[in-house]
Amino acid sequence: MKLLAIVLIGLAVYFWFPLPRQKSVIHRGGTEIRQPKFEPTEIDIEPASRTEILRTLEIIQLGVSAGMTISGALEYAQKNSPLAAAQELEQGLKQFRIGYPLARGLDEISKENPHWRLISDTLTTSLNAGSPIVDQLADVAFILQNSINTEKLKRIKSVAVKSVLPLGLCFLPAFILLAVVPIVAGLIRSFI
Repeated sequence: MKLLAIVLIGLAVYFWFPLPRQKSVIHRGGTEIRQPKFEPTEIDIEPASRTEILRTLEIIQLGVSAGMTISGALEYAQKNSPLAAAQELEQGLKQFRIGYPLARGLDEISKENPHWRLISDTLTTSLNAGSPIVDQLADVAFILQNSINTEKLKRIKSVAVKSVLPLGLCFLPAFILLAVVPIVAGLIRSFI
């Protein structure tokens, strides 16, 4: 009887909360990247986060410092970046592949996701002026890392403010029982 009850509960949980679909594994650069079986579309992917953009910037910086052109480094980064950042780079590189200037593609990337603006401006300036880009990309990476750290610090500081109410609700009943009730009881005894 107990076994039947356990099986029925297990089936109910299984049908109520079905298991997620099995995901395929792609090996890229020695690491496993799990992706859904379906091919993602533009609607399925959210804009790249600052952390993903920073990882992509580090890949671009690596490619440029190794002697690649900016377009070559962008293509390399597109192949080895997180999915959302790779898709955004793909949108800019498509324009370059059909014959438009790379600066136009970089501008489109920064219009789609404003977190790309600083990188886009730095790369465009280097393309137009022909200036060395490695040190500028290191500065941009430093600025992006500082902005990520500042955002994390703000979230950490806000936890202290948000935790006051729950902590107050935990200590309030004990305070009432240990401090207020004896005082009220003492006042009632003195009046009686």
